[in-house]
Amino acid sequence: MSARGPYRILALDVDGTLLDESSQLTPETRAALARAAEVGLRPVLCTGRRYRRARPVAIDLGLRAPLVCNSGALVKDPGDHSTLWRADLGEAVSRALLQLWDDLGEHAVSFADGPPEGPDFFVRSYPTGRPHFDDYVGQNAPHAAILPEWDRVSKARPHFHLCAIGERERMRDVEAEVLSLLGGRVRTFVQRSPFYTGTMCEVIRGDAGKWSAVLHVAELWGVAPANIVAVGDDMNDEPMIRGAGMGVAMPHAPEAVRQAADIVLGPGVSLADFIDTLIAEFPRGPDRP
Repeated sequence: MSARGPYRILALDVDGTLLDESSQLTPETRAALARAAEVGLRPVLCTGRRYRRARPVAIDLGLRAPLVCNSGALVKDPGDHSTLWRADLGEAVSRALLQLWDDLGEHAVSFADGPPEGPDFFVRSYPTGRPHFDDYVGQNAPHAAILPEWDRVSKARPHFHLCAIGERERMRDVEAEVLSLLGGRVRTFVQRSPFYTGTMCEVIRGDAGKWSAVLHVAELWGVAPANIVAVGDDMNDEPMIRGAGMGVAMPHAPEAVRQAADIVLGPGVSLADFIDTLIAEFPRGPDRP
C-alpha cells in the first residue's frame, strides 16, 4: 500500500468493521487504534447506531472525538452530550414521508436527539402485531416513547432519522416508494442489524450521511478531505468510502461498497492489520488535530 497522507482522521464504521462478527472489540484492534492515535491518526466512530448505543463504544476506547451517529444524520459530543450537527428533514418532507408510510400501512420509528435520560425514539403504538417492528421496540423498550397522540406531537418536533422495519423485500418496496415520492430530498438505506430480526428502511436528509457528518468534524479540526481514511462494510458507509482520501471496504462488504473503495481488505486481513500497515507509512509530526 502506498500512502497518500498525511492522514489525520480514521473514520470507522462500528458494527461489522470496528467490532467483529460477535460484536466484540478484539484486543488487537484496540491496541492498533491506540497506536494510530499516538501518531496523529485520530479515530472517529461513524455508525448507524443511535447515540446511546454508540457512546459506550467510544468511552470504552477512551475516545473524546465527536460521534457520528444515526447513519450520519447526527454528530454528538460524547463528553457533554451536546449536538454539534443535525440534518433535520424539514416539516414538508417529514409530513410527506409519514403520510406515505401511513398509506402503506407501515409503522414509523422517529429517532430523538435529547439528553441521555430522555427517550431514544418515538413510535405511535406498541405492540403492533408486526413481529419485526415489535422485536425492535421490545428490545429497546426502556428507551422508547409510545405516543398515541403521534399525529399532533410529531408535528411539533424535528425529524432527522426515520425508519420502517420489516421483511427485507418489503423494505425494498418501501424504499422504492419513498424515492419515487421524495427523490433527492432524502437518502435511504435498506440494511439489517445483527441485533434484530427485521430489516430497516432508513431515511435521512438527502445531503446527509456519514461522509457529510465526518466533514463537519474535519472542519472543526482543520483537516482536508484528502487527509481522511474511511473504513466500512455496509451501504451507509459507501458515501464516506467514496469521498475519503483513502476509502477502505471490509472483505464482506456488498459489491457496491467494494466498488467505491480504493482498497478492499483481503479475507485474511483484519482491521488491526490494516491500521498497522497504515501506521508504518504514516509520517509522524506535531500537526495533529
